[in-house]
Amino acid sequence: MRKNIKSYGIENDQNLKLLIALTRTTQAVHKRSGNIFEQGGLTTAQFSVLEALYHKGEMTISEIMKTILSTPGNMTVVIKNLEKEKHITKKENPEDKRATLIRITEKGNKLIENIFPKHIKDLEDCFSTLSSEEKENIIKLLKKLTRKP
Repeated sequence: MRKNIKSYGIENDQNLKLLIALTRTTQAVHKRSGNIFEQGGLTTAQFSVLEALYHKGEMTISEIMKTILSTPGNMTVVIKNLEKEKHITKKENPEDKRATLIRITEKGNKLIENIFPKHIKDLEDCFSTLSSEEKENIIKLLKKLTRKP
């Protein structure tokens, strides 16, 4: 028995299918990555913060949120837990006393240096079915979607 299939017109149906395909793909890649981070004892948000600090150096919480595309609600807990585990330290920003600078510790560095290569390898495996040219085309096409009118 066939389900009742609704159509909203060819273009709208295609837009809906595209959204579903993008969402499923993103969720699948995030799930793979999340499993790697979890094996290292981190949540995805914790990994993202440590990775940003590892590659970019000390930052304010606001800068971290912009870098990892996060919202403030979760960030306070993430920072607090990373500090509790001694993966980061906080200090007053000498340029702006209202802001706090977050820095990765040696323990945090070692953790990222253990997890990051596994993450890179998994991304290599995940995207191995695509040629370099296909990857560049997908990147270009996705950037078109995020441009402001």
